[in-house]
Amino acid sequence: MRIYPKCILALSLLMLPLLFSACSQVVYPRGSIPVAMDKVGPISTNKVISLVNAQTESKLTLVAVQGSNKFFADFKQWSDFIVVQLGTELEKRGVRVKPESDYVFKVSVPNLRFFWGAWSIRCIVNVQVERKDGKWAKTYEGNNAGQNINRAIDGAVHRAVAAIIGDPDFQRALSE
Repeated sequence: MRIYPKCILALSLLMLPLLFSACSQVVYPRGSIPVAMDKVGPISTNKVISLVNAQTESKLTLVAVQGSNKFFADFKQWSDFIVVQLGTELEKRGVRVKPESDYVFKVSVPNLRFFWGAWSIRCIVNVQVERKDGKWAKTYEGNNAGQNINRAIDGAVHRAVAAIIGDPDFQRALSE
């Protein structure tokens, strides 16, 4: 069998763009991890609250580059997920959460970062919670490493939600 040099060159030129092309991936939380009741117990408040997504625009934002891979996130989608999980956790702890109330907390994800290590991927998510009247606001951080990007994301969101509901300042803001 005789291989022609021109054929090899032509195949090489066809394969070269494939080798240097980048893959892109949209990353988002896939499943909620419940916060154990022994970590954060009941929260006492007589207020009925609403949680709303403060992210108004849905757009993909580049959040990480690893080699030729690019990772994008939609912060509105992330905030929606956290609003639902936060509402579920607050209801489990005795807080009345309704879609429409006079006592509103706005939730947003202003920042999201990824770091690759030798054996794991770390996800750090910042979650901002603000009372709609502007009298209280705080930013929380969820930081988690996992064997794959999905475990890192789900764990970081879990830790952020646990930090919010376990924070005495947030619990006071629920009652004021």
